[in-house]
Amino acid sequence: MKKRLLAMLLASSMLLSLAACGGDPAANGGDKPADNGGDAAKEPSGEAFVLKMNSIKTTSDPMYEAWSGFCDRITEASNGTLDVQIYPSESLGATTDMIESISKGTAAIQDCDFSHLADYVPDYSAFMMPYLLKKPEDVGNLWLSDLGQELEEQLHAKGLRIITAVYFGERNWLVKKPFTNRAEASGMKLRCAPTKMWTNMVDVIGGNATTCTWSETYQAISQGVADGCESPVHILYSAKIHEVAKYLVYTKHLYAPTIMVMSEEVFQSLPKEAQDAITSVGEAYPAQAIEEVNAVVGPMLEEMKKSGVEEVYPDEAAIDEWRNYSMENVPKNFPEWSDNLVERIQEAIA
Repeated sequence: MKKRLLAMLLASSMLLSLAACGGDPAANGGDKPADNGGDAAKEPSGEAFVLKMNSIKTTSDPMYEAWSGFCDRITEASNGTLDVQIYPSESLGATTDMIESISKGTAAIQDCDFSHLADYVPDYSAFMMPYLLKKPEDVGNLWLSDLGQELEEQLHAKGLRIITAVYFGERNWLVKKPFTNRAEASGMKLRCAPTKMWTNMVDVIGGNATTCTWSETYQAISQGVADGCESPVHILYSAKIHEVAKYLVYTKHLYAPTIMVMSEEVFQSLPKEAQDAITSVGEAYPAQAIEEVNAVVGPMLEEMKKSGVEEVYPDEAAIDEWRNYSMENVPKNFPEWSDNLVERIQEAIA
């Protein structure tokens, strides 16, 4: 009898514990966010509504402080209606899983790039097309353009909302052997993420796509599995890629965009003060982000050069060759894009 009573008490205790954790994306140890079916959109009475930002950045990332400041500015502008908290290193869950959970109503923010939204609105992958964006300002201008807002409406119908879209840095190649045109890049094993657009990007440059996770990139290059990789300078520096690859080739193939997304359901449930804070701070951030990126890139580039990195500048003819190849060939590989999408993007940022 005593054993039976003890078992019942233990079972009750476990059920209460599970119920208490069910609505927290971090309750499962950060492996995967919990799907709360939208319950997180309910505002606690008399308290600031908590939005947790699940950032891919580590606390040592040079842009982590900028992301944290962005969250603080929303909190401050909300007049006590919001409390936006940042969590580093995907500690609430993997990016793709979090975006899916957010689309179903989880009260969180996720930083990512536009390619993560292609499963919801296919046209967004075009925002990552090599040589389509031509300067840092194009990122924010495209997001806020008529075309950008048209796609945003489609995204809202899928349960997601972009709260800002910012320039993340000029992407170039850090490689073990220099190249200055498509012909010289031929045969080189160039690391990229395992997605359709990123492998197309390697094809545009002229190399052979070698896919692996970013965390495996240093080892892949040091062991000869890959001959180099591309990213903004501050990311290359933080990952210490300059220790194993010594040529920085300025292909300027992408003015990289980064976005932050939240639940459309959660946004619509918030009081007007909170909505206005998210909108105003988000729309003002693209211009500020350019200054923040430029501020960290200079010193890191100097450190890379001190370690022996050499800068390689392809001429304009080579840049034109890469650009023309991209414009002619990449759209053919994305039949899911809407009609005249590339031309509409060019008009939007003109």
